[in-house]
Amino acid sequence: MNSSMVFIQFLQSCITPVALISGVGLLLLTITNRYGRTIDRTRILVAELDHENIKRRESKINEIKILFKRSKYLRSSIAAITFSIIASSLIIPMLAIMQFFLLDLRLIGYFLFGLSIFSILVSSVYFFMDVILSLHALRLEAKEYI
Repeated sequence: MNSSMVFIQFLQSCITPVALISGVGLLLLTITNRYGRTIDRTRILVAELDHENIKRRESKINEIKILFKRSKYLRSSIAAITFSIIASSLIIPMLAIMQFFLLDLRLIGYFLFGLSIFSILVSSVYFFMDVILSLHALRLEAKEYI
């Protein structure tokens, strides 16, 4: 097989991890935006609680507790999805090593790909837990009007 065909096969095999990294990157962007919003909202509530004559003080304290829990879930989600990106990124140099040195590292590749998918699943579970808590926080904040 000529060298250009080998290079084409190498590029074709790299498409899946690159596409996975791209898609997961968009999820990471969404999760980090939500994480930033929980931090910003917590800072606003803490600033409001620093004033003496504050309405619904207990409700705001409960909302801060929920926001803190949400932030922990989102942090775990970010960690898991970042781990997925790392695992997917390691597949590409592994493919290059396989190609250059004619080694059979498929089992390592399968493991890294499975680890990447599992990390996305874990991240999604934490993300869903955040969504549930955000609805709970909204209920606390707007309970008088619902």
